[in-house]
Amino acid sequence: MQLKASTDYGMRAILYLAAQGTTCSSKDIAEDMSIPRDYLIQLAQLLRNAGIIEARPGKHGGYRLAKDPADTNVLEILEALDDDAKQSTRAKRDARKGGAMVQDIKQAYDLIEESMDAYLASLTVQMLLDCARNAEDSRAILAERLQDESRRLIDAK
Repeated sequence: MQLKASTDYGMRAILYLAAQGTTCSSKDIAEDMSIPRDYLIQLAQLLRNAGIIEARPGKHGGYRLAKDPADTNVLEILEALDDDAKQSTRAKRDARKGGAMVQDIKQAYDLIEESMDAYLASLTVQMLLDCARNAEDSRAILAERLQDESRRLIDAK
């Protein structure tokens, strides 16, 4: 699965802010993370509107995380950056009518979407930052999280 540029750049910016732990200028973020500055500013507006980052105007202004990295999850970020695409896909799928087989397929897609959302909501910015800092353990950490969320979904049914 390939991430859209907006998602990739937005996640890079969030992880950068989490790693720095302070207010960072758009210039520094753009340069250090190889993000076009004008595009970063557009993405920052989406993230700000979603309450994920805060903007500080002025000479010593910039962006910083609005919450602790452990309290911000990946699903929130993805929805902030790509809300239109997600809603339009759901709307198209929900608008279709059909027989029993179509409904079965819709239920399967809904289960996949619910599972992906649960997993992404369980991943925090802090967890991703820890994985980036400790790459050799990251697969095990993320796989364990996936197993935990799978068990939780099964138990909830």
